[in-house]
Amino acid sequence: MKLFTLCFCLAGSLLIHAENINIESNKSLYFIDGDSINLRMRIAGIDTPEINQKCRKSRLEIIDCGILSKIYLKELMEKMPGELVISVVGTDHYGRLLVKVLKGGVNIGEMLVKKGMAFSYKDNYILEENKAKQEGVGFWSFYEPPIEPYKWRKSNK
Repeated sequence: MKLFTLCFCLAGSLLIHAENINIESNKSLYFIDGDSINLRMRIAGIDTPEINQKCRKSRLEIIDCGILSKIYLKELMEKMPGELVISVVGTDHYGRLLVKVLKGGVNIGEMLVKKGMAFSYKDNYILEENKAKQEGVGFWSFYEPPIEPYKWRKSNK
């Protein structure tokens, strides 16, 4: 899952210790109602299959690898113990914040690639991706793994 949403309820108090988040553009904001804003973020260094991007788990079973990746991320974040730390590392060409996400000290982007549930974006986690392919974990155990998301997006505009 490429977007990680953090909900700020402006009327309530936050139970986190945070620095100010400076945003140059409203492109990463989604206004829910008069006192609630979602801040859209993308995990830096990875790319995951898009929603509706199909792959073949077995010869006869076609699944939505985008949904599978989203569910995996959600369950990982819910089950993994420890403090959640989100560090802004930049913005993408859509104006979304690029973030590094740590949960209990574990780099979530790197973990998704190691578990075969994400592709390395450029060469950020290419060693981890190659190891996941060799070990046949996650998508790499499938009869037909998903194509790289950027190729899928290009052919499905």
